[in-house]
Amino acid sequence: MIEILDSSISSRIISILKNGPLSALDIVKKIQSSRIQTPKQSIYLALRKLKSKEILAVNKKQIALHQTWISHMQQFFIEADHSVNTKENSLTNLKEGEYITYKFNSLVSLDMYWAHAVMVFLKNQNKEEPVLFYNPHEWFFIAREKSEYSIIKEARRREIPWLHLIGGATPLDKIVRKFFDGVHAKCHFLGDHVYPNTYYVNCFGDFVTEVQIDKQAAQEIETIYSTHDHTGTDVVKLLEALIAKDTFTHKMKISRSARKAKKIVSLFKKYFLFKQA
Repeated sequence: MIEILDSSISSRIISILKNGPLSALDIVKKIQSSRIQTPKQSIYLALRKLKSKEILAVNKKQIALHQTWISHMQQFFIEADHSVNTKENSLTNLKEGEYITYKFNSLVSLDMYWAHAVMVFLKNQNKEEPVLFYNPHEWFFIAREKSEYSIIKEARRREIPWLHLIGGATPLDKIVRKFFDGVHAKCHFLGDHVYPNTYYVNCFGDFVTEVQIDKQAAQEIETIYSTHDHTGTDVVKLLEALIAKDTFTHKMKISRSARKAKKIVSLFKKYFLFKQA
């Protein structure tokens, strides 16, 4: 049986051991060096559980990832990749004028699928064409920093230009400038919403992702941005609480529309230099 780990300590042990066998004491030291308050007993408990599930093997006090488990996991991801790629075709095989719509009750569930869709389109994006993003506020990088930054890094790895327009220009808006290197990923703060504050849009060639978030959620985001000027713990907690709320109705539409894409490109050309075709 293949088990996907959800324990932070177990995940860290797996990550540490991917580089080779270690003693239990060395594992404890490595985990405690990055998580000082982690009790030694909790680490040993996690090691025992991983061993009992045949995820770890022990030989002469050296702990290693079990080769059988590694083999199972390799097969699992091969099968998962095949299944996901097959289903991804429903997005990338859209014909001109076709679209798919989705509804989500929370911003976090919306963003999780949104990130997935972005990754799908990045895999098929022409390197000569930039991906285009317009957001009223870039709250994603504050509430879900790790997930969002990993997407920009993937675009950079694929050498795909990333252009980002942000409607707001408050101090809190501008804090996310650090995630854009000005070469592979560029951003511009408009200081005004060119669309309603509920509307977000991405463009990958002729593929357009449009999102309408709930009006109440949009208003709460506006309030946070107008009353805070830095990303302190309180701001992060406010946004995390907001995106976890599951009482909203957020809508997503993914379409293939050369007409819509052309309009979006025209907007971005006002603020960014595009390569000549």
